Order: sequence, then C-alpha cells, then structure tokens
Amino acid sequence: MNLSEDVLKGIETLSDEKLINDSVFKHIIDTCFLVILKKKTESDLFDNKAVSSVDTIALKQTFSAFIVFILESMKINYDQSSISDLLEEHKLSSSRIDFISNYFKEYRVAIRKHLSVTNFHFPHIIDVNWRLDLFMKSNAVEKLNTPVYLINLTTEQEENVKGKVQFAATLDQLQDLVFKLRDAQKQIERSSIKS
Repeated sequence: MNLSEDVLKGIETLSDEKLINDSVFKHIIDTCFLVILKKKTESDLFDNKAVSSVDTIALKQTFSAFIVFILESMKINYDQSSISDLLEEHKLSSSRIDFISNYFKEYRVAIRKHLSVTNFHFPHIIDVNWRLDLFMKSNAVEKLNTPVYLINLTTEQEENVKGKVQFAATLDQLQDLVFKLRDAQKQIERSSIKS
C-alpha cells in the first residue's frame, strides 16, 4: 500500500502511548470508523474530555492519517494480516493492533459497501422541455423583440433521484450550446474509435 509520509507519521503517532493514552486511542479509532460511515462527525473527536490533554494539531493529523489508512486499506481490500503487519512495522503495540483489527472485522463490510455507492457520476438528462418567450421591450429600450428560450432539463441520478435544471438562453447562446454538444459528441466518438 502506498501511503504518504504524513499518513505514516500519523500512524506512528498512534503508537506513542505517552502522547495518546489508551482511552484517547480508542476514541480516535472509534471516531474514525464512524465518521467514514457518517454516524459521527469530525467534531465528535473533541467531545471526549481525555482528548483535551492531547495537542490539537497532533490529534487532527493522527485522525486524518488514520482515516486515509482505513480508506486505502478498504480500497485495496487488505486482509487482516496485512493490516496487522503494516501497523506492527510502525511500532504499534499488539493490544492496539488487536483493537484496530477488531474494528476492521466489524466494519469492513459496511465501509466497503458505503464506498461502493459513493460515486462522482453526473446526473443523466432524461427529459427536455422548452418554451419560447418574446421580450417586447425593457426599461432601457422601447422596442426589443428578442426571443428567449426557457429550457427545463429533468435529470436522474443513479439512485433514481430526479432533479431539475432550468436556464434561459438567447438564440445565439442556444446555437453555441448545440455546437459545443456536437463537438463533444464527435470527440467521444473519436476516442471510442481509437480504443
């Protein structure tokens, strides 16, 4: 697993039992897993009174480093022994490794499921409605006679969540949009032919 130097330092900070005592350690680990599952927020990290004895910057760095470690482990689907070996390399005690391993066992399926539905897909356009309005005059000009198209796009996300996008465009703006869409379509066709 390729982890940055900052992440590795954060994991090594978890091994420092003088800086992070057992109750703070357990609170950090618990909060990390539950933040990923959106059952807690980052602000819950500071709710524990024992955390007040730890340097805030070190606490935040350790917290973010361990979040990255969890996500990378889940992304690669590291097994328990690989996770334990990596934590052992970074000087964590066996009791702390066991504690973390138990959390990985308990939350592995839930986190991987949560990560599988997290996506960055754009909504799909499923319907288009339009209307032509004619502006006759404005406050500044007596006679305008400008056509304006009002366009309503109905979109759909992957979970069948529907949305609406509405905008107004002049004839020139609409022609420019159509030209750009055709250009994008040609680019996609070219790239699919090369593949």
